[in-house]
Amino acid sequence: MWSSSLQLRNKPYWTFLAALALIAMILGGLATAKYGAGVASDSTKYLSVAQSLMDGKGLFDHRGFPLLSWPPLYSIVLAGLSLLSGADVFLVAWYLNVFLLGLNLFLSGVLFHRVFSEKLLYAYLASVFVLLSLPSLRIHSVVSSDPLYLTMLLVFLLLVKSYIIERSTLAFAGMVILSALAPLQRYVGPSIGVTAGIVILVENRKSPRIFWRNEFVLGLISILPIAWWLGVHNIMIYGTLWGIEQPPVDVFMNTRLGLIKILHWFIPYLSFLMPALTRPFILLGVLVLVIYFVNRRNGESIRAWMHALRSSSTYPTLVHGIIYFLAVTLTIVTGDHRDLYSDRYYFILLVPVLIFLFITYDMLVRPHLHLTARQAEYALVLFFTLWAIYPLYSMREYLVEASVQGEPSSYNIFNNRLYNEMDLIHAVQKLRRDDPQARVYSNYVDAVWFYTRRPVSLLPLVEAPDPLEFYKGWPQSGPGYVVWFEPNEYKHYMSPEQIEAFADLKLVFQGKGGKIFYIQPR
Repeated sequence: MWSSSLQLRNKPYWTFLAALALIAMILGGLATAKYGAGVASDSTKYLSVAQSLMDGKGLFDHRGFPLLSWPPLYSIVLAGLSLLSGADVFLVAWYLNVFLLGLNLFLSGVLFHRVFSEKLLYAYLASVFVLLSLPSLRIHSVVSSDPLYLTMLLVFLLLVKSYIIERSTLAFAGMVILSALAPLQRYVGPSIGVTAGIVILVENRKSPRIFWRNEFVLGLISILPIAWWLGVHNIMIYGTLWGIEQPPVDVFMNTRLGLIKILHWFIPYLSFLMPALTRPFILLGVLVLVIYFVNRRNGESIRAWMHALRSSSTYPTLVHGIIYFLAVTLTIVTGDHRDLYSDRYYFILLVPVLIFLFITYDMLVRPHLHLTARQAEYALVLFFTLWAIYPLYSMREYLVEASVQGEPSSYNIFNNRLYNEMDLIHAVQKLRRDDPQARVYSNYVDAVWFYTRRPVSLLPLVEAPDPLEFYKGWPQSGPGYVVWFEPNEYKHYMSPEQIEAFADLKLVFQGKGGKIFYIQPR
């Protein structure tokens, strides 16, 4: 498909790629060296469910609630690895993410090599781009299901290539297995199964028997696990699909925010650039028009570009990218992702975006530079080197802050300097050591569980119709402790002053971060 003036050998590429993967793991270690991987509210759910599985209590979180809002595979994997290694679930999640950071970079490089096998300069640059990607480093530095999902996706795309070229039965079996497992890792996982179905259709459209056989096997096996989870576990046992009422989804806003965050991978959020960046439809529309008018009289270039996009090495990755982006924009809760630095759902698209850009550059831009092939490659390397100042500076700032505050992204709510140096955390840890069976209630149940690994109960809710009557005799389980964090962001929980209307409270600790009360029913 490609021609090249730089004869780059494959062996140096694999050595280079392995070195990049090692550097990526080192960066992951540096980002999390202070206190460990970042911990979000979702992280505590995954970790506590894994701990519950290890304790033989089933798929329940630290509040005693069944796992409903998230699929179970990630917690099952953490529990399994913890049992095998004997390590704490948090340590397992942390080390797994650091390892996956290097593995995912290597797998991405393998995909780049397959697409740009005859023009390896693009594979080199794309791999370096992934290494310099701060969103990728951030996501792999926080306990979440996304890094393992990315691993599953990259392996799937590599298997698809083997299926297309070799009609490998093992590759097909791997595609089916991953199509079945992906929805149990993330609810957007069916995008992998849909991609597999499209590939089977495209590759077997002239063989109806093989097409129907493979589609039937794929459809049946990939649907059964998630159908059991949602239909039997969630609906039939607990009477709910997701466990919560689905908040509003603004598809247009999700699309706009998603495009802004993808553009930010290439362009910094500088004040004078924000008017353009925050209008992605206009910016991208202008770029498309420019490329079209430049190439409108050269139909051969456009046909070559379309042929490259349709090649067996390329189209499955691009098809999945489109399906995944549509699935995300149609399902994610808009209000939770207005932060322009919150791109955990979009970094999955890094590989298809880079493949599309390099193919577009090679077919529709480079021919108009009026440079020899060697000059064009040197110019591209120079441009990339100058551009790399942006991600290198961002990564340096990130790592410096991480060395002081712990993993510094907005995802890391609990495992940072604030909580690790909080008097209240140290006090509740001592309380748990001295009285491990004590009943504990808190307005920040996730923080208390993470630092004690013991179950935590929720406080009474403000919206109770008649609190004095509704909570009469609370806590029914007997005396315990209220761990009250200040300032309190969760206004739906009753404050100690409100609880005193129907229960007896005695202050036993006060310090940086909040208070601890001994509580008993009246």
